[in-house]
Amino acid sequence: MSLALLTAGSITHSPVSRFPEIVKLIGPVKAPTYREASRAVNALKGGVAVRSVADIPAATLFLVCAPQRRVPHLVRDMVDAVADWRGRDVVLCSDSLDSRDLETLARRGARTASVLPLDWFEKPHFLVEGDPRAVQRTRKVLESTRGRVLEIETRGTPFYTAAADLASLILLPLLEAATASLRDAGIPHPLAHKMVDRMVARSLRNFGKSGSKTWRPPTAHTTHARLDRQLEDASGHNNRLSDYRDRDAAARRLARTATRPPTREPRQRLTAPTP
Repeated sequence: MSLALLTAGSITHSPVSRFPEIVKLIGPVKAPTYREASRAVNALKGGVAVRSVADIPAATLFLVCAPQRRVPHLVRDMVDAVADWRGRDVVLCSDSLDSRDLETLARRGARTASVLPLDWFEKPHFLVEGDPRAVQRTRKVLESTRGRVLEIETRGTPFYTAAADLASLILLPLLEAATASLRDAGIPHPLAHKMVDRMVARSLRNFGKSGSKTWRPPTAHTTHARLDRQLEDASGHNNRLSDYRDRDAAARRLARTATRPPTREPRQRLTAPTP
């Protein structure tokens, strides 16, 4: 099965470049300019540059892979080149967008889906959502490259990104604040790092055994109240703890938002304007 890659920007930073088995399946490559498409082909060492989306056979699986800000322009080029997208499958590869951001193409008959590569496993794993027929076709392509596909609900991508932020970006200032607190208590830096490492390991073990039972009212409320008092006392001596208090509040809001069921109101989409 041949893939058509629609891209913009540096292809070396594209998720597609991390998966050689997928690169082998790429046929036509379309970019905002023919020169950019040629550069992408040379960088990937695969595919053939084309000048127009209209030159790509309808039976091809269209893979849109570009930085978030460039996606609307690619979608507009696709709509300008081909008016009728009925029977065509278009997949968006992104870590923040999903099939809803291809609504302009869906209104013209395209079956849309999105794929998100996961970096948490040794073997390739992908989150896929969207139109069932487009998802099925995407699954066949990815599984042919020995990738594992995890199908999620159409509105599931924001929940995944929230989880990734909570477990990584939000966690880092927590670790920094904990280490700084131990240093302010007079504990040497290497030992402070080791103590925080042990504390986190114990928390992970407890969570693995008991899940959310380790963090439920009244335990959660009691711990938050105690932590707030401790931070109030210590933050005057440590600016990082003051910064942590602000980040902690943001993390709590994000956690509450991530665990709520999705609202019925559609979010603002990154779609190209209708001609």
